[in-house]
Amino acid sequence: TVRYAHLDSVFVKEAQALKEGDIIGRMGNTGQSTGAHLHLDCVEGRQAKVYTLQEIEAGKYKPSIKQLNHFIDDYLFGVPLRITTYYGEPDYQKQFGKVHHGYDVVPVSGDKLIKWNRSKVGFVSAILQNHPGYGNCVYVTFEA
Repeated sequence: TVRYAHLDSVFVKEAQALKEGDIIGRMGNTGQSTGAHLHLDCVEGRQAKVYTLQEIEAGKYKPSIKQLNHFIDDYLFGVPLRITTYYGEPDYQKQFGKVHHGYDVVPVSGDKLIKWNRSKVGFVSAILQNHPGYGNCVYVTFEA
């Protein structure tokens, strides 16, 4: 399951099938974020409820960095992206006391629309609104 967090707007519905190019939402600044960006993380299995970075670190959820890396490309926004916080970023850990099991990204220009950038179909397994930590989130389950 890949999680898209801190969205300003969500354009999908639960159980919706996503094909390449479908728009998931718009990048935003919700939850505990300190500026507009998209947080992406990925864990094994179908998830439909909130999980935290601390729970990933504690082993409750198994991260899938190999699969997550497939989402970090220019098709995510339809323009080149810039990584603002890397997976396992040491400065993030020092500042927040937890490992950053994900990427924070922004488009280098243009619109902030987020697209399903995989050739395989994904299924929206959960939509969270106004979560205090992650804001508006979309969880998408996919076959590896």
